[in-house]
Amino acid sequence: MTEPLRTTTFVLTRADALAYEQQTARLSPLGTLALILWLGLCGAAAWLVPPDWAGPLLSWNFSVFVSLLVAIGYVVVLLIAAVRQYGRARRRLPHPAEMTIVEWPSRLEVEGGGLPRELPFADIRESILVPTHLFLIADSGVLILPRTAFPEQGVIDELAARIAGRPLPPKVDAGVPAA
Repeated sequence: MTEPLRTTTFVLTRADALAYEQQTARLSPLGTLALILWLGLCGAAAWLVPPDWAGPLLSWNFSVFVSLLVAIGYVVVLLIAAVRQYGRARRRLPHPAEMTIVEWPSRLEVEGGGLPRELPFADIRESILVPTHLFLIADSGVLILPRTAFPEQGVIDELAARIAGRPLPPKVDAGVPAA
């Protein structure tokens, strides 16, 4: 085949990198333990508050106060996680980059965002398809493809299916109801 299936040019922004960081953020078992201990510490801090302010111990007011402190502790954790994800996205993509993807039957040619490279489908370790993006994870790095970069509907789904080696989804005509 001498002609590519499709050539797409788009601008990759920090919002796209942030979407990748948010999608792939996972809490390790040690992180889960630290979160539980932190929330327990936040709840235990209620025992240090005078009963005049928090109400008698083990009363309804005290239980609401403990719940409020745990919720505040959880919001603090969420804010710290969001700042870390934004920092990683900023390091991943310091400024917007124009990307060109040339799609072949068994590989992608990527130009932009540094140096040109070729990405065979066999080298892709994982592909993550979400409603807004397709993330292709390979040993050489991550390729972020926003769904909005492909003007035709279903193109990114077909690409994800080809990469995964699945049969293409059937095409549905907009005017004809499915039988």
